[in-house]
Amino acid sequence: MNLHPLTRPQRTPQVSFLLLSGGVGARAEHHEPKQFYKLAGHPMLAHSLIAAVRSPYVAEILINAPAGYEARTRQIMEAYCGSVPFQVVPAGQTRQESCAALVEAARHAQIVLHEAARPFLNPEMLEELITCESQNAGYCHAIAFSMCRIDSETRLVQRGVSREKVFDIQLPQKFDRSTLRKAHAAARAAGAAYNEDTVMVVEMTGQPVQSLEGFSRNRKVTTPEDFVIAQEMMKGFHSNRKAFAHG
Repeated sequence: MNLHPLTRPQRTPQVSFLLLSGGVGARAEHHEPKQFYKLAGHPMLAHSLIAAVRSPYVAEILINAPAGYEARTRQIMEAYCGSVPFQVVPAGQTRQESCAALVEAARHAQIVLHEAARPFLNPEMLEELITCESQNAGYCHAIAFSMCRIDSETRLVQRGVSREKVFDIQLPQKFDRSTLRKAHAAARAAGAAYNEDTVMVVEMTGQPVQSLEGFSRNRKVTTPEDFVIAQEMMKGFHSNRKAFAHG
């Protein structure tokens, strides 16, 4: 199915789509936040918007904006969100604060959390996530290389780490909004810092999070080399997103 980016199937929407886009991407060494990098002719963050707008489940889109980039972010949202309502929410000082702000601003009981630095999202991935029976779920991908523990002071190898016990936590993730709000509140009260939300929910609320099989091509753009890789991966992506995601 090759839809125009703003084409929207007809079905009752029910989900708030939250897009983390508040970081400055220092490790990417780009002259501006990496979410604005032109990838296959579109700002990187726009690729996630295209997928969200094409999903019949998304009722609203909320996004963070780095300080000084609010107007730029709003322009992109106006260009890509079509008829889907959106909000631009100021970013926090940390990822955790930015996520909490998006959760507070969301209007629907079910939310999907994604990040602009993962541009290979498609509507089929969203449908699988949203329609799975678990209220809280996310993609996890098996790590396919050998790992070990290293002493942080001596830099000596200590022991191996079994591949079967370690997974790459990918976004998007789905949560019951009230559960995720409770997790963030509990983390703040405990002074606990998290870099992602599935583990936060499990540790802070005791609620289960279902793991869905992730995708090797659901890459996160982090380093300068990732820009080159993403450009190559994006070739033909929009014309065959479903096959690409499962490749």
